[in-house]
Amino acid sequence: MRDSSFYSRIGRLSSIIFILPSCMAVGGLIGFYLIDRCFNTYPWGTVILVLIGAAAGFYEIFRILILDQGRKRD
Repeated sequence: MRDSSFYSRIGRLSSIIFILPSCMAVGGLIGFYLIDRCFNTYPWGTVILVLIGAAAGFYEIFRILILDQGRKRD
């Protein structure tokens, strides 16, 4: 079975719904527990790292979609 089969694509593309919330949650947890607690900067460390996590999540979604388009053409 080829890598670009229908079920393989469904598996890859269905992971997209978990990427953005998980990246934002990791950013929020790191921001709260490592930055805000150590430097007493609540809520700025959390806000900044949640935004960085959202940017990382959108980048990963974009990368998955671009790779899927490339595989679809082959």
